[in-house]
Amino acid sequence: MTHAGSVGQTIGAKRAEFGRPYSGEEILSDEVLATRIRERAATTVVDAEELTRRGVPLSPFLEIGAGSVQRSIALANHQRADGVATDISQNALRDAPYVLSLLRQGRAPMRICCDAHHLPFLDDTFRYVFAYQTLHHFENPVPVVAECYRVLGRGGYFFFDEEPLDTRLRRLARGRRMLSHPPTRAQRIAARLGVEKVFWDDGAHERSLGIVEGRPDIATWREALACFGSVEVVVNRRLRFNSNLRTPMLSALLSGLVGGNIRGLCLKLDGMVAAADFCGRLMCPDCLSANLAVVEREPILCRNCGRTYPVVEGVYRMLPAELEAQLCLDAAEPPAAPPYAEAPAAEDVLGLDASLES
Repeated sequence: MTHAGSVGQTIGAKRAEFGRPYSGEEILSDEVLATRIRERAATTVVDAEELTRRGVPLSPFLEIGAGSVQRSIALANHQRADGVATDISQNALRDAPYVLSLLRQGRAPMRICCDAHHLPFLDDTFRYVFAYQTLHHFENPVPVVAECYRVLGRGGYFFFDEEPLDTRLRRLARGRRMLSHPPTRAQRIAARLGVEKVFWDDGAHERSLGIVEGRPDIATWREALACFGSVEVVVNRRLRFNSNLRTPMLSALLSGLVGGNIRGLCLKLDGMVAAADFCGRLMCPDCLSANLAVVEREPILCRNCGRTYPVVEGVYRMLPAELEAQLCLDAAEPPAAPPYAEAPAAEDVLGLDASLES
């Protein structure tokens, strides 16, 4: 078993990600936020239906950078898939009960606050790993994709979307111009034409919060995806260059020149076939042992090294001890969530039982 290193994200960036705010009731009262969550869930449903038609297994699944869990919730309910939503932001994962209420759904995935460089699962655990708008939050996505590859079983797929592929042409076009918040009139017109990210950098706001906004080029994407036996990517939503990024073809050449959004589906051909019981393949991030005591709604105990992983409002926090100390998590636990309207019963969303129901 090999583990990817932490190259590509500083401790400051991890602190910024971990410190993302808890939205809670705002999800039900803020129409802009609610609309964004509904749209992301709907996009996931459409993508899942397409992948199902192609014979891609969607269960058990693992989501990287799940945020408020809307995409995993969509997959769990519309595809009846079982799986795990992960994010380094414990606060974001705590939003899940409110998202369930907003989307009027009842099934929740297991939620784990963890580091994408140290996924707490044994090799060959999942049949489907996916990420949206996540990989560019690392200066170098290569070690994160390597971890996704590690936990995929043979015949499993890694799917990603809404990621940038940067080029020299794009760097020249945007110069040092930043998208404003709120956008200027020119930026609003460019947005309607779908070219605002060509002429302005949209990462200024998140960088101001300490969050990484990377811009991988084609060489970086090739390196990141080289481990997979089969790679299919679509570059640029408007021009739709189909390529494997490997074979010298016109589409690969144009992808490297024009860039834009990159979306990919990658197949793992080696390793062992993943079983359905992903909970039995949880792994201690410190000693890498799978000898864990997992009791519903209780902290997880590693019987090998004695480490205890807490559970906060249904979110298991499984960070390496050194990283947890650096994030100063033991200073204070987050406050309990206030009551909310029209939400599912707590027992349906806070334990392991919801993630395992058939």
